[in-house]
Amino acid sequence: MEPVVRPVTLFTQAGCQDSTRVRDCLVSAQVRFVERNVSTDPDAAQALMATGLFATPLVLAGDHAILVTRPRDLAQRLGFVCRCSDDGE
Repeated sequence: MEPVVRPVTLFTQAGCQDSTRVRDCLVSAQVRFVERNVSTDPDAAQALMATGLFATPLVLAGDHAILVTRPRDLAQRLGFVCRCSDDGE
């Protein structure tokens, strides 16, 4: 499996269970990332809008914007092992 692309930025928002699930997945896999909460940070909201997608959880990894629906799919795309017990299914 390829190493995780750096840098990784996770866009989240308050009350988004999928954002929490993806954050927990990245933490459990020990993937280094920067979290930007678009609910509380206007600059983060602007950065998210600049991607052309305004939905969370959104992961930026290198030049790739990945709208995450399943943490295991994210793990496969970024090349890490998902250790999550909850994959949102």
